[in-house]
Amino acid sequence: MPRTAQPVSPMGSFDTPSTVPSARPGIGLALGGGFARGFAHLGVLQVLEEQKIPISHIAGTSVGSILGAAYASGAPLERLVDTCRTLRLRDIARWRVSRLGLASNYCLGDLIERVFESRRFEDLRIPMGVVTTDLACGEPVVFTHGPLVEVIRASCAFPGLFEPVQIGTRYLADGGLVAPVPTLAARTMGNELHGSTPSNIVIGVSVGLQDGYRGAPTNIFQVVSRALSAAQKHQAEIWERQADLVLRPEVQSLAWDDFDRTAEAIDAGAAAARRALPRIRQLMESMDPATLAVPSSLYRPDFWAAEVAQ
Repeated sequence: MPRTAQPVSPMGSFDTPSTVPSARPGIGLALGGGFARGFAHLGVLQVLEEQKIPISHIAGTSVGSILGAAYASGAPLERLVDTCRTLRLRDIARWRVSRLGLASNYCLGDLIERVFESRRFEDLRIPMGVVTTDLACGEPVVFTHGPLVEVIRASCAFPGLFEPVQIGTRYLADGGLVAPVPTLAARTMGNELHGSTPSNIVIGVSVGLQDGYRGAPTNIFQVVSRALSAAQKHQAEIWERQADLVLRPEVQSLAWDDFDRTAEAIDAGAAAARRALPRIRQLMESMDPATLAVPSSLYRPDFWAAEVAQ
């Protein structure tokens, strides 16, 4: 079980590292939530990898935390794509109606064991931050150290559907409640790595939450997801300010549970990334050349931050 998270201020806080961290070269990614729509993140990662665009660090919310952490662990993209093509809701949810939710997502642990190359933040090849929501105070808690499973489960605990996850004394739920696209977490991690310099570049990937259906809602999940989507629209200006670039894959036609349309989502993510390549290259040209001189394969994080608030 991860260490109990300590209270944080709205500005957030990091543990003081025992050694000064070395800056990994590249851009910071902020991967948003969106259930099956989030498979678009894989398409973005495919294009960045094909174009040899290095990634400095990743922050993830909900499905963005699963795919971001899996990639950061060193799992090959081919494995992630193959896994997502066969993934179904039954692989991440076990129905058991309780006072706190309709299902548990404890079986996410099996998925992580099967797919990830690392089980702890400290062992990831790319520094990773996972955003969760503290249901007691409504504040974000971002984990960057300790075991991955419970933290990712918490970040994916969509309210009303999944039971919240208890870590220490906190009950934590989906990070998308407070950070639909965790750009501020990515920015803060970048400040720790690079300082407030042009080398701290953040690219957000937003896939939205709208359920893909039109007309009146027909079930409780559509009611909850549409209500949350409406609230997130009013947060957009806040998280967009922290991004140098926002990618919006065209996945509006996909419903939250369209797990059988993985290929469409991946293609949409790849198309959005390719359209943005000129701007991404322009941003990278503004970076300090020294930050791009270190081969990313030689980097292993030797520090971790406890948490940073959105």
